[in-house]
Amino acid sequence: MTPKTTTLISLLLLIFSTACKKSPVKPIVGKDLVLTATEQQKVAADNAFTLKLFKATFSGTPDNQNLFISPLSVSMAIGMTSNGSNGQTLTAIRNTMNFNGFTEDQVNSYYHTLITELPQLDPKATVKIANSIWYANTFTPLPAFLQTNTTNYNAKIAGVDFKSAATKDLINSWVNDQTNGKITKIVDQIPSNAVMYLINAIYFKSTWKDRFDAAKTKKADFHLSTGGIVQADFMNNDLNCNVSIASDATAIELPYGNGKYSMVLVSPKEGTSVKDYVAGLDSAKWKILMAGLGSSHAIISLPKFKFSYEIILNDILSSLGMANAFSDFADFTRISATGLKITEVKHKAYVDVNEDGTEAAAVTSVSVGLTSAAPFSYAFNRPFVFAIREMKTGLVLFAGVVNDPTLSGN
Repeated sequence: MTPKTTTLISLLLLIFSTACKKSPVKPIVGKDLVLTATEQQKVAADNAFTLKLFKATFSGTPDNQNLFISPLSVSMAIGMTSNGSNGQTLTAIRNTMNFNGFTEDQVNSYYHTLITELPQLDPKATVKIANSIWYANTFTPLPAFLQTNTTNYNAKIAGVDFKSAATKDLINSWVNDQTNGKITKIVDQIPSNAVMYLINAIYFKSTWKDRFDAAKTKKADFHLSTGGIVQADFMNNDLNCNVSIASDATAIELPYGNGKYSMVLVSPKEGTSVKDYVAGLDSAKWKILMAGLGSSHAIISLPKFKFSYEIILNDILSSLGMANAFSDFADFTRISATGLKITEVKHKAYVDVNEDGTEAAAVTSVSVGLTSAAPFSYAFNRPFVFAIREMKTGLVLFAGVVNDPTLSGN
């Protein structure tokens, strides 16, 4: 090697070294979710609905079964549907879903923000949120309804042949794609009175910020609510994490990826069943528990688990105040002037928690169908009360009772 060559190589190394010092590679940490004051209030309202739906669902869950739902998925699917409701049906939906206190535009804009922003928060987390509306090509939804859901929910709109067996396969293929194959179908068969499906799909996958060492996973006892004991695979880790200790429970928060998402694990105090704890859980208690989270050093032992869950939410949503939407008196005139009602709200979810992290998916399908063809019928064939009133103010001008319509005097 000549002196000239040596000098050239040294110069190149110096330039490269200097460039590296001036332009250090910064780790990609993602972005923060920035919400307006109104949107932050909507988060609180959504969390309140989460507890309401979670408690109502869990109260009917047997002690030997697991539970896993995505209330956010339910909220988005019902949110799209509510854009086609009116009158008492709209009021019932808004009260049940905790939309009251917000304008319809605020609700739609909030979900649009989540759909847009949540997938971008952490490059180490995969978050997908997708919506779709499938309607019978013999049925004509109002354009304004479809446009509202396209604009705010990025909904895929498709008019298809509901009488074709291939249509359910088409819908299920979309569900399968949006959940990365974790939920393969949501529609078993299309009922003859169905005219529309409104579907939300949410998918999440991320590694733990501090992964569990698979070599440390050991079999250990897990005590069942029924009093029995099973052997489970327990993951073990020694790490810094957030811990909150309340009088009735201990909460531990395990972050994912770059710390934009986390899993919160809550264990009721010994002697309190999880069913009793959930029954007494409300927004205030949850806020106190979350506010108490503080950094701590902890040794965690957590069982691995993977399961699927499925539920029809008609009865639960009805009990929470939405019964009108499932009845023949439902008002969905902002979808169509045709008599419509919600015929089924189906929810499916999947979760896999292991040493690497968590994978989860959920799908909510709202099936809208025709109301009964027969008109409402009632015979006033026994004594009844009647009144004459001014409709706008409700002022009653006359009131009476008919005991015998054949009488012409008193």
